Amino acid sequence: MLSTLPLANIMGDFGEIIAGSSPFAKFIILVLFILSVVSWAVMVERYRRLTAARKADQEFWSFFDERMDGDGGLEGLAQWCEEDTRSPLTEVFLEYYRRFRPTWRSRLAGADEELARGLLRRALDREATRQVEDLEKGVSWLATLSSVAPFLGLLGTVWGIMGSFLQIGRQGTATLDAVGPGIAEALVTTVCGLFVAIPAVVGYNWLVRSVRHEESEMLRLMGLLEDHFALETFTVEERRQHRSASVGELS
Repeated sequence: MLSTLPLANIMGDFGEIIAGSSPFAKFIILVLFILSVVSWAVMVERYRRLTAARKADQEFWSFFDERMDGDGGLEGLAQWCEEDTRSPLTEVFLEYYRRFRPTWRSRLAGADEELARGLLRRALDREATRQVEDLEKGVSWLATLSSVAPFLGLLGTVWGIMGSFLQIGRQGTATLDAVGPGIAEALVTTVCGLFVAIPAVVGYNWLVRSVRHEESEMLRLMGLLEDHFALETFTVEERRQHRSASVGELS
């Protein structure tokens, strides 16, 4: 009896339908189950990663606002960023402070300001793009799965309905008792496909919104760093002109 099967005992009528379904329908359900496990694993891992990043963003902005003035403050912020890399903002800041800024001071100090700012913007863009790609890992998989899962369920349904019509032809009758079980068996794969696709769509939309939020935060930071660099460049140029004027007066 189907009711003695563990699956039927656990899930009732739905379990009985699955337990009594055709081998092809069982194969479709197994594939959908595997896809569901993978999608939930991706959603949980990305949820933890993005929620940790958002929390770290708040800590970063707190440190950034406190320590933006003066080299000592920036150095302290850079040290904190090296210790806590949960937020993508830390990598964007380190790209500016640890990599671009020393290069500008040692090799590009006499370069045109527009050229230097263009180089800074491209360097920050590359780092921000790398961070977005890291945050989006697995997200495209959810988009694919949410599109494929209903069609896999539909494939099982169409296959099952074909079998029901063949059964009708063999029996020569189209009563509900004859076609009802076959139709129910056919539709169960569509139900399973929707069970997989709906959470994947919801998770995908949430993850996309979270990634876009992180992207906007990085754009905000990039603008502030460009402003800081412009002010610092202006200060250096002003000092250079002042020294040149002083030398001219002494001459």
